[in-house]
Amino acid sequence: MIWKFLIYLSMTAVIILAFVTTSPMSPASASGDSEVYRIFYFHVPQAWVAAIAFLIAVFFSVRFLQTKNIDYDIKASTACRLGLLFSILATITGSIFARMTWGEFWNWSEIREVSIFILLLIYGGYFTFRSAVSDEYTRAAFSAVMSILFGVAGIFLIFILPRVYPVFSLHPNDSIIDESGVITMGSTVALIFALSLVSFTALFLWIYKISVDINLSARYRAGER
Repeated sequence: MIWKFLIYLSMTAVIILAFVTTSPMSPASASGDSEVYRIFYFHVPQAWVAAIAFLIAVFFSVRFLQTKNIDYDIKASTACRLGLLFSILATITGSIFARMTWGEFWNWSEIREVSIFILLLIYGGYFTFRSAVSDEYTRAAFSAVMSILFGVAGIFLIFILPRVYPVFSLHPNDSIIDESGVITMGSTVALIFALSLVSFTALFLWIYKISVDINLSARYRAGER
């Protein structure tokens, strides 16, 4: 019970600190209103959590292919569902930031925005497939293969491709660390950002555990009928 209270306290602290401290970007270096950069404390952790969720899905998909235990399929699909949710949240916050700094909600020449759009499409296809297949083992087997392929593709699209072709990205590549691996954030910004990462990760793990428990219980109840 205490860890739930700690999650509540840490998320509350992030929200308060994000708005009572100075902006993470100085007005001289900002594109547009520097106050908009406060969304950084929420946008990046949302993308981080989405990546964690998809990697968890990959892990449990591999475990299903190894064991044929349908519980692993439930754990993998639940992770994909939450990964898709946090990807949508990251897309929304990213679009708001883009509108306030670049002048438009969406830019098809911005490689990170295009990459996350592709990611949303492929995981949308994942759930479309799952809803179309009735046999649970056939659904689980094909879903596992897709989850593994999509997880690898997602990491490539979000983390590798924008760094291979940085000329197509308006996102700053040195907002957290520079090319030499040195942290570029000030101590206050780094503290709030780290607290936000931990808080969002803990919140995700809590939601994930509850979701898995509910889905497993529903399956067991259905099997007893």
